[in-house]
Amino acid sequence: MEDKKCSIEQCDIFDFMADVVGLTVIHPGGFTATHRLLTACHIDERAKVLDIGSGKGTTSVLLAQKYGCSVVGLDLSEDLVHTAAALVRRKGLEGKVRFQVGDALNMPFADNEFDVAIGQAVLILVADKKKAVQEALRVTKPGGYVGWLELSWKKPVTKEFLDGVSNIICAYCMLGVETFEDWKRLFEAAGVKELEASAYSQEFKGMRGMLADEGWVNASKIMFRYLTNGRVRKRMRTMDKFFKDNDQYFGYGIYIGKK
Repeated sequence: MEDKKCSIEQCDIFDFMADVVGLTVIHPGGFTATHRLLTACHIDERAKVLDIGSGKGTTSVLLAQKYGCSVVGLDLSEDLVHTAAALVRRKGLEGKVRFQVGDALNMPFADNEFDVAIGQAVLILVADKKKAVQEALRVTKPGGYVGWLELSWKKPVTKEFLDGVSNIICAYCMLGVETFEDWKRLFEAAGVKELEASAYSQEFKGMRGMLADEGWVNASKIMFRYLTNGRVRKRMRTMDKFFKDNDQYFGYGIYIGKK
């Protein structure tokens, strides 16, 4: 019998989008939001950047290609670290980017090791958000930037909405999302200095947005899965309807500060 936890219908939305659908960019706002985050962190070719929750390695590769900086990607999943390392080899960036397995709550790095630390859709997944932010600050040099891109509720959510998040779209990870104001309070309580927070509505751009983030090759593979797998298609339609029906809640924030 199929393990219900790992089925298309029941797995968490992030796992579904990454492992079943095949998306490589699953954080809110896509690469448009990533560029906003990176620009605000004032990165240049001399910087050593930590990419927390590096996933399949797409942002780490973007960092090295765009800025010429050195990058270390950290992820809890050994499988994702291997996938990201393979991407780096294909791009010929072995001298610029490396990945290792590690926990955002207990990073395997020395104090003051990085010029910049960033995370995208990471804090909603960890048990102790404040500690994760403090760990990022610990490994960042004094005066260095820390930047976070996180799904953020545009207004306080209702129990009915959260029930739908769990039971309609199986987005259990979203139970860790905060409002814009609560995120700001959390970062300040963790010790982030000179915090600047920018709020955006989450736009669901469909095929056009997927092409921009994934490129033609992977977008074509994703569309093939959608067209040929009825279970994938059913779940994606359910998700799309839920997001559109509840767009008054969905946004994302970019939170930048210094150590």
